This record gives sequence, structure tokens and C-alpha cells, in this order.
Amino acid sequence: MVENLALLGGTRALNRIEELDSASRWPIFGDEEKKAVCEVLDSRDPYSYIGRFEDEFASYHNVKFALAHNNGTSALHSAYFAVGVEPGDEVITPAYTWHLQVAPILALHAIPVFCDIDPRTGCIDPRDIEHKISHRTKAIVVVHLYGAVAPMDEIISIAKDHDIAVIEDCSHAHGAKYKGRKVGTIGDIGCFSLQASKLMTGIEGGVMITNNEEYYERACILGHYERIPRLRMEKYRRYYQTDRDMAPSCFGFKYRIHPLAAAIASIQLKHLDEWNSIRRSNMTYITKALSIIGEELGYIFEPPYEAPGTERLWYGYVCQYHPDKTGVSKSRFIEALKAEGLPASDMRGFLPVYWNPIYEERSVWREGYPFDASYVSRKITYERGICPEAERIWLRTIRLPVIHRRVSIELLEEYVYAIEKVLRNISSLR
Repeated sequence: MVENLALLGGTRALNRIEELDSASRWPIFGDEEKKAVCEVLDSRDPYSYIGRFEDEFASYHNVKFALAHNNGTSALHSAYFAVGVEPGDEVITPAYTWHLQVAPILALHAIPVFCDIDPRTGCIDPRDIEHKISHRTKAIVVVHLYGAVAPMDEIISIAKDHDIAVIEDCSHAHGAKYKGRKVGTIGDIGCFSLQASKLMTGIEGGVMITNNEEYYERACILGHYERIPRLRMEKYRRYYQTDRDMAPSCFGFKYRIHPLAAAIASIQLKHLDEWNSIRRSNMTYITKALSIIGEELGYIFEPPYEAPGTERLWYGYVCQYHPDKTGVSKSRFIEALKAEGLPASDMRGFLPVYWNPIYEERSVWREGYPFDASYVSRKITYERGICPEAERIWLRTIRLPVIHRRVSIELLEEYVYAIEKVLRNISSLR
């Protein structure tokens, strides 16, 4: 049945605009967060809220150590430092990720080695990891992108074969699961962002979790000097011994989370499972309906993929539209969705990280450093084409709203119908 698209003068498909706007607004802070902030302000010891949040976060993940940071980037920096990344070492990282996940590798004068992705999930491809390992590889970073969960069994097996640490970046996936285990607990270290858009937030903040005491204590000496006297290992505790005449010291970074952020995140953590359940219910309904439509229409549109054995979440509802199959550009498709009442946007922020002068011109500090420094044992180059799937996927991805709260079934149906209507009448946009 041919329908006149709203962009071309037809009737809009999605009319529950206010309901969608309210349910897709994130984050929302309530009386509990406001009360927690006031408690910190009235407290004689505001820093105690940091330790309380760390204990709660560690307990939620059933791990021994949680170290709260001022943001997710500093948590990643601490993780790289903790596993021993040194100048000239190599860290394998997905090419399709947020650039601040890669930047701390350069800060340690180490070399990012970009790995291609699985186009279904956007997560790192274990087959390409095998091709990228060298004798200088110190760590593999796994990003659970947009809430999709990477194939951890394969990645852990590869890492064990080569004695390489695995760091999970879970900034998009708080509470997601792989074969019943929470992400962040499967590799050697898990890192989380608590930035304002995340599935749980402190407005700004981050957390590093691990069961490895050595990694925890190394992270402390990087950016948490006040903890050094309480560390168990003398080799690290000797940097600041309060019973001796010595200056306190660490490596010059101050990564402690703000107490107000810790207090807000503590409340958010209490509700995380409930919120994730609501999001999963809403977005699973939409995904199942769109999967049927996508299959019927020859996969010109694909909703997010959930791999078997995983319980994915949605940090943004990121779908793939194939303009090469329809002859209608992605920008035109987005324009049509918006006209039907469904907010849609491009994903231009997520391009292959190495499409940047830092890597193409190799000029972070003085010319050629750190890429061509004397401590680098082999030449790593970043020509376009090294990760073809990562270079293609951003051309297809479209971000649609996540529905964070309970809504009417009618809204979910209108959401699906808005996409279906454009897809079934795509020829009218040529």
C-alpha cells in the first residue's frame, strides 16, 4: 500500500510527541539525588561518600576493588597504566569508538593498533585481533559499543594464549551481561563512564573495577595520592609514608571523583537494574517489530543486534540503514523520519579514530612522536582502508531515541510505524 509520506505532504505517523519527548529525556534527577547532594553539603566528611559509592559499585559487580574517578577517560588511563602499558608498547583498540578511549594510550607514549569491528554489533572483531598482535602488545581494549556486548570468550582465549591483559570499556553498557556475567568483570579490568548521558550518571565521573590487587594499587599511585599510605604493598606504599619525613607524591594526576558526583551515582546505581529492565522492555518490543519488517524488505534497515548469550542495553538506539540498497541517501531518510515525528540523527562523531591529523600526520608532540620514537620497535601506520568495516559502518548508522520510562503500547506502535511507513514508501524519496 502506497502512503504519502509526511515529508511530501502526508499525515504524520507519530503523534504522541509529548509522551515520546518525556520518556526519551535523559537523565532525570529526582528527590533522592537532590537529598543526597544536600547530605554531602551538610556532611563533616564529604569524601566519605566516595568510599561508600565504591563499595556499592564493587558489590553490584561482585568484584574486590572499585576505584572512582573524575571521568571515564581517567579511569581508562588508570587501567592502561595499571596493566603496565609503557612507552613503545602496543594496545589493540577498536577503530570504531569514541576518541577519548584511545587518547590515554598516547598519553603513556604507547602506540594504538586499530582493529576492525563486527558490522552487526560495532564491537571489536576477534579475528582481526589475531592479525594485530605483536611481541609488543600489552593490552586489548574491548568496547561494548552502544550497549552491545562483545564476544568475550573468544577475546579472553586469544589474550590468554598471548599473555595479554584485557580491559573492558563499559561506558555504554552499565549492567549489560555476557552469559550471565556483568560486563566489566570478564576481562582484567572494567572501566565505566558516569558522564551525564550514560545509563547511570554522576553528571561527571568514572569507575575502574578489578579483582587484581596489583592493578588496583598501581592505579592508585597514578592518580590517587591520598590512598597511598593505606595500600597493602610496600613497593607502592613507600611513595607516601606518613610516619616518615617525606613529601607525598604520585604521578602527578589527581583523578578523585567529586563527592557530589559519587553521591548522585550512588542513588542512580540503586535504580539501574529497574531502569535497564524498562529500557529493555521498550526497545526489545521495537527491535523485534523492526527486525520482521527489515527482513521482509531485504534488510535495507537493521535495528540493533543482540548476540546470542548476551543481554545488551541501549545507549542510544543505533540502527543501520543501507542507502546503497535503496538509492535514497541517509540524510534524506533521516529527514523523512523527522517529518513523521520521530527524532533521528546522524552518527558523525563516530568515525574511525585514525581519520584524524593526530594519526595521519603523526604529530602529537614534536614531529613523529610518539609513533617514531626510539623506543618504538616497529613502524605503525594509519592509512585509510586498514579497518574497512569501521570505515563503512558510520555511513549506515542512524541514532533514534531510547525510551527510558514506561510508556503506552500505542507510543511503541507509532514509533515502529513511523519507520515502517518511510521504509515501505522509500521509492517516493528518490
